[in-house]
Amino acid sequence: MTIDDITAMPNVKLYIEKAKAEHNIPKLLQGYRDGRQFDLKNKIKYADSALMLSLKHGTKDDISKDFLSKGIIYYFYHKKYKQALNQYLKAYEYSKGSKDEYHKYKVIYHLGIVKEHLGYYDEALEHFEDCAAFYSSQDYQKLHENLQFNYKKAYFNSLHQLTVINRYLKNFSKSDSLSLLGYRLTKNNPDFILENSYFLKCIGICEFLKKDYTSAKADLETALPNIIRRNDFAWASVIYYYLAKIAEFENNENKAIAYYSEVDSIFQREDFILPEVFKSYNYLIDYYQGKNLSKELYYTKQLLEADSLMTKDYPYLSAKLHKDYDRKSLIEQRDDIEKASLRKIRLAQVLILSGTLVLSFFVIRYVKDRKIKKQYDLLQKRMAEGTYEKRDIVTEEPEDYAIRKTFLSPEVTVEIKQKLEKFERELQFTKKGITQNSIAGKLNTNAHYLSVYINENKGMNFTKYIAQLRIQYITHLLNTNNKYLHYTVEALAEECGIAARQNFSKLFFEINGIRPTDYIKKRKQELGIK
Repeated sequence: MTIDDITAMPNVKLYIEKAKAEHNIPKLLQGYRDGRQFDLKNKIKYADSALMLSLKHGTKDDISKDFLSKGIIYYFYHKKYKQALNQYLKAYEYSKGSKDEYHKYKVIYHLGIVKEHLGYYDEALEHFEDCAAFYSSQDYQKLHENLQFNYKKAYFNSLHQLTVINRYLKNFSKSDSLSLLGYRLTKNNPDFILENSYFLKCIGICEFLKKDYTSAKADLETALPNIIRRNDFAWASVIYYYLAKIAEFENNENKAIAYYSEVDSIFQREDFILPEVFKSYNYLIDYYQGKNLSKELYYTKQLLEADSLMTKDYPYLSAKLHKDYDRKSLIEQRDDIEKASLRKIRLAQVLILSGTLVLSFFVIRYVKDRKIKKQYDLLQKRMAEGTYEKRDIVTEEPEDYAIRKTFLSPEVTVEIKQKLEKFERELQFTKKGITQNSIAGKLNTNAHYLSVYINENKGMNFTKYIAQLRIQYITHLLNTNNKYLHYTVEALAEECGIAARQNFSKLFFEINGIRPTDYIKKRKQELGIK
């Protein structure tokens, strides 16, 4: 029988009832664990029953294993990282002092999974390297066949995560070699069909990155059925995403839309999306723009909802992981070192301080990145909606001259307005050294009249008006012409008529709420430009 095999449940239920009747605690615990394994719809219920029994009657190893299993259910079946992390950390606490090395590394593996989700790839890499080294170092011939299977499966899982992490870290040759190794080790082995599909999936992605689209398509399509059968919707969505990208390169819009829609279907059904497939919505929105307003609006809303979902648990997970695992690990190292020597105590204190500084760095970086992203998204939204440019406060002249707020006559007001519109349209504001007097002279008007008009109709003084025109102009260039994303800040300042780099950066931030370097970085990320 395999995991999630519901046909096993009649026998499991009989086993549980018999154990209850006999007051046989070990058998009852095993029955609940079997229910947790085979009953897909009631996994959490059986996991809770097993955990309650372990807490009351079991050993620390029993309790740790049942906390870990409950966390795995939250992670794999529901993608609820917050709940999963809480269970993993409890499993870690109860595993201290255990002689069961297999289980301790299993806990470390799953903590690595959470770090990978948070984007702490270097830290996650260490977890998976340690796990792969431990599980592969065993003399399998001396183990019972069930233990042999468990150790091999744990090794293949660790190896798979190493291929993924190395790809995220852009160590493509390493990722490629590890995926080929895993594929060879699991090929034609009926016990590891799923693991073989995971490695084949990794090979397909590597082939895609090498632009071997034919091979990538074949391998991804071969890997997909077993991954769907296992109900691993997270990796299924990644495969759909890359198949859609291949369809794009093949100029097959219908297939691309179908595959990207599968990504959205998984998001709708499971309330889960990976950052790797997030750009599916950009394609769908662009495709339906001007063709189908309702679908364009729908996918835009989905994009915003996906972004919100991906970020809502991040601060909790990051702080919880570093506080309850990384920092505790450092403290434990300190306690062990205290027993050895005073010199090592000082080393532990340095480690703890470093851990605290690292945690502070991540929190500060996260807050800063979120603030920058929020301002960037707001700016993009304003430009998309056409509300970015400063409009005249007065759009229609009142008929009754007596109630006008300015002493300028209607004729003078209209004349200055028309000349300023021509001034803006011809981009005369991009010339360096312009002043209120010089512009008034070019417009053949009085400098005071010009100042009054700008103050009352633009809602700002002349200096701010020119600055805003220049910054809005350069922002539009950055947003619509990719070549400007490669300009230096000095060149951008020159382009819009601002003499000094420092003054340009200051004005850009004041008007847009984001530094030009941060805006360019976000824009490049959005467009996939290096």
